[in-house]
Amino acid sequence: MLTPNIAHAFAEDVQLLIDGYTATDAPRLSRKYTRDAQRITTPQDLQPRLVNNHRQTHDMQLNVTALNAQAATLGLGSLADQLGTVLTTAHRLMGDLAEAAAATTSES
Repeated sequence: MLTPNIAHAFAEDVQLLIDGYTATDAPRLSRKYTRDAQRITTPQDLQPRLVNNHRQTHDMQLNVTALNAQAATLGLGSLADQLGTVLTTAHRLMGDLAEAAAATTSES
C-alpha cells in the first residue's frame, strides 16, 4: 500500500493511517517472509537477508537524520528530540543486525 503525500491535522488520524497500513500489510508480508524464511537451510542463507535488513535500516537512519536536522531548523525541539530517540534505536538495531550477520559466518 502506498503512503499518501498528505498531512493530517490530528494525531488520531495519523494513528488510524498507521494502524490501517499495519492491518493491511502485516498479514500479507508475514506470509511472504515466513515462506522466504522456510527456504533457509544453512546459517549462511540467513546472512544476505540480515545484511539487507542492515542496509535498509541504515537507509532509514539517514532519512531520519535529515528529518531530525530539518525539525531542529524549524524550531521543533520536541519533535527533534523524538527523532533523536528514533536514531538511537536505529543505531542499536543496525549494530544488532551486524552482529547477527557476523554470527552466520564459519568463524562464529
